[in-house]
Amino acid sequence: MATAASVAVAVVGMALAGYAIMAHELDRSLNLGLTREVTRLARQEQASPGAWSPSGPCVFLAAPACVQKVTADGHIDGEGELPVDRRTLDVATGRAEAYFSDITLQGHPVRMLTAPLAPGRAVEVAVRSDRVDESLHRISLALLAAGSVGVVLAAAAGFTVARTGLAPVAALTRTAEHIARTRDPEHRIEPRGDDEIGRLATSFNTMLDELQQALSALRDSLDTQRRLVADASHELRTPVTGLRTNIDLLARADRLTLHQREQTIEALRTQTDELTGLVTDLIDLARGDEPAAPEDTEDVRLDKLVEQCADNARKRHPDLSFDTDLQPTVVDGVPRTLARAVTNLLANAAKFSPPGGSVQVRLRDRELVVRDHGPGIAEDDLPRVFDRFYRAPDARDLPGSGLGLAIVRQVANAHGATVTAETPPGGGALLRLRF
Repeated sequence: MATAASVAVAVVGMALAGYAIMAHELDRSLNLGLTREVTRLARQEQASPGAWSPSGPCVFLAAPACVQKVTADGHIDGEGELPVDRRTLDVATGRAEAYFSDITLQGHPVRMLTAPLAPGRAVEVAVRSDRVDESLHRISLALLAAGSVGVVLAAAAGFTVARTGLAPVAALTRTAEHIARTRDPEHRIEPRGDDEIGRLATSFNTMLDELQQALSALRDSLDTQRRLVADASHELRTPVTGLRTNIDLLARADRLTLHQREQTIEALRTQTDELTGLVTDLIDLARGDEPAAPEDTEDVRLDKLVEQCADNARKRHPDLSFDTDLQPTVVDGVPRTLARAVTNLLANAAKFSPPGGSVQVRLRDRELVVRDHGPGIAEDDLPRVFDRFYRAPDARDLPGSGLGLAIVRQVANAHGATVTAETPPGGGALLRLRF
């Protein structure tokens, strides 16, 4: 509609401009005719002074123009009844230049030119100017008709073009309204062409793709949180129940022997440690879901960090040997979370290693490999060992919450790394953390 309005304005502007040009040309033609007549009379006067005289009064029905001579003293030669004033006498005496004037004579509009004729004389030539007004009136009617037709055609063409051009916008609006009503971002718009509307449709589809991915990620996150809360509630119930039972038992300590009290206190310590470890793992998982700020990352000597974690593991498990083969490696990451992931890998290997066994720790080509010589991982359990709270059936009697390897995968994802589990030849389990 804006295009149609612009075209209509342009048509009206052209019509007005044409009218102004025609009015100027007709007026100029009228003045030019008077000037030529005065020039002819002046030449005739110069060739034969006084040889001609005006041909009687102005009768516009018979003659288109009338002429009269005026002397410097105001004498009029002719019966044209043209007006004579002080300015006319100034032209006759040479004190003023020729000029045009519009007058009314015998009820008709008249254009008159007063110009010098000879020394001491001026000539007045007048013609009817209503012919110009009539011509302008006819021209204005013609332009008005043409302009009206042009405006109607422009409006029709503009409406058609606007309707066709805005069809993708209408589709975009309908899609947006549908999504707002149903909250379903799966609808798309078919882009048409490479113009601005087509690019807008493509951008809108891209936005819908991003929105759909964000909603899917949000749903997955909510599902994960619900599962985490449910699993955490289940896992917390066991140590909390044990703590409550032992606390109730200690409340009747006067009925227990010294050995029974010592066993109860030891059970409380074990359950407290188990509960503390579980809460710590949950906190680490919650923190790991938050992206690390750029200022928290730094260049980390992964080989030194792994060696320090291995030293700590040797202290916690003096009956095991941790054999390290570490190549100097630098990665960009958060030292605290990387240390927790490596510690969990070593703790998992230590948990399944037999007494007096060994754990091999190798770091080559930005890949950390931790292998134990325990019972290994069943083929059916390999895809799930990194799930939260998952423990293989033969490992449910061992200490742990099933969150250690889940934290390892979370740290790996945060650092753009991958972690996998496999059963190597010769038995045991082998975990790879590749940056």
